[in-house]
Amino acid sequence: MKTFLITGIFILFQFVNTELQAQVNPYLQTPTPTSVYISWHSNDTSFTKVRYGLSASGLSQVTTGSFQNISGKHWHTVKLTGLTPDTRYYYRCISGLDSSDVYPFQSEPLPGTAGRHIRFVIFGDSRYNDTIPSILGQLCQNVQQTLQTKYGSAWYDSVNLVMHTGDIVWTGRDIDRFQTEYFSKIANLSCSLPFMVAIGNHEHESAIYFDYMKYEDFTDSAVARTAYNERFYSFGIAGCKFVVLNSNEKIIGAPIQKTWLNKVLTESDADPATNLVFTFAHHPWHTEIWTEGNTDSVDISFYREFVKFYKMVQYSYGHAHDFEMGAIVDTLTGNTIPHDFRTILAGGGGAELTRYFSGSHDYPEIQETVDDYNYVIMDINVDDKSYVAEAYTMGKPEHPLHQVLDTWHFRMNQPPPQKPIANPVTSTNPVILSASPMAGVDSCMSSWFEVTGTQGNYTSLVFDKLRDREDIFENTGSPNFFPTNKNAGIDLTSVEVPDSILIHGRTYWYRVKYRDDNLKWSPWSDEVVFHITGINNPDFSSNEFNLSQNSPNPFSTSTVISYQLTQVSH
Repeated sequence: MKTFLITGIFILFQFVNTELQAQVNPYLQTPTPTSVYISWHSNDTSFTKVRYGLSASGLSQVTTGSFQNISGKHWHTVKLTGLTPDTRYYYRCISGLDSSDVYPFQSEPLPGTAGRHIRFVIFGDSRYNDTIPSILGQLCQNVQQTLQTKYGSAWYDSVNLVMHTGDIVWTGRDIDRFQTEYFSKIANLSCSLPFMVAIGNHEHESAIYFDYMKYEDFTDSAVARTAYNERFYSFGIAGCKFVVLNSNEKIIGAPIQKTWLNKVLTESDADPATNLVFTFAHHPWHTEIWTEGNTDSVDISFYREFVKFYKMVQYSYGHAHDFEMGAIVDTLTGNTIPHDFRTILAGGGGAELTRYFSGSHDYPEIQETVDDYNYVIMDINVDDKSYVAEAYTMGKPEHPLHQVLDTWHFRMNQPPPQKPIANPVTSTNPVILSASPMAGVDSCMSSWFEVTGTQGNYTSLVFDKLRDREDIFENTGSPNFFPTNKNAGIDLTSVEVPDSILIHGRTYWYRVKYRDDNLKWSPWSDEVVFHITGINNPDFSSNEFNLSQNSPNPFSTSTVISYQLTQVSH
């Protein structure tokens, strides 16, 4: 009896002390159909284990792990293996007297699983600074609310992961910041959704960061044997490939990353089981709102690779703390399947906002810039090789809100618009070029007019004009901050050619094509000839004279942002 009482008292004492211990917050990462890493902080190092099973009351399986002392913090990690793909599990983390609540998560589906949607959340730049606290905690609560509204109370069954585009802490050299600025703020999501990060500049490539993140399973074996282990990596979920790049200064130009990127994209294009490729890094090529953050190396090291591969459909990044959406034009003549790709800056993840200022610049390849807190939800239809995306705004400190900001989509199998008809030129003072409206499945996003002085030769142009339906730049200011579309009311079917760039007495030819919201271009129209009578003195300083994509510096002068690997544009 005495033994029984002592045992009973001990059990009760253990239970009470468990309740008194600080609750541990699990952090899921590196998911596959049959495995996932579960990590957490706990100062109790007696043991490390996860109990799990197929019901909240049936945690009959146990897997043990280990802890790592990271600058005085104890980071426990268990790798669950042998999971059944596409299955909901429940689990509890236990380290000595510490334990977590019981949480659910869904294992990833196998490649080729029919009828699946792959869904993930994107945001970045969630760090604090020394004066303005992050709103990351509120953003994660809003994300969960949105997911519950869209997918129900078991939202974690319908969402696969969160992709963070970097700057999770103010400085990666300070161990205390990881818990206070990142892990504790995302706990409502990270317990059921794996988080994967594209490292930012504020992480400083620190050993602390790489001790926390468990990316060795997703690192190429050849890269893993070098100092670049875990610096960049890739993984697949069903028919989607996620390519996570390192855009930090000392890594972005490394030949080993460029070689690896080319290998991954080449294999993805050739693999029938891979439908769409999404790429992630921290830095932009251009950011309209904060031009100091522009990184030409992103263009040189990444974009010039992306345009070679038709399955690469979106590049997501951060660095500036706002939302920006763009589209890079693919003019690489060697591509058998030409395609443009989206660029999405989702850097409004909680750090102090980057606001419009005198140095902000309206770049032609970016169609929308909104200086709000934001996050993005991607929904990929695997069978259909398509996706639908929604950007959500949380507004500004002086104008908080929570609603859909914008949507966009991509459908790989959707046909491009039909070939337009260029109309005869009936007005030569001024010259008005016009064409039939775009005919196709989608709405018209862009039109592109070209004028040449040599019939059939469009390599050296007199006039080169690409315009988009939207050019959202700046806003109306307080109190509502409505985004301003500088192209509101634009007629994409016609364009005026400045008289100053045409030589009177000369004959010209022009052609036109359209791009739809699916980022697919129609064929060029048949060219139409027109003649300018009289005499004038052309103004060779015009910003639209001889602006071909082969001009010495088209990115700095032309209204067309296009892409050719042979040009050096910076």
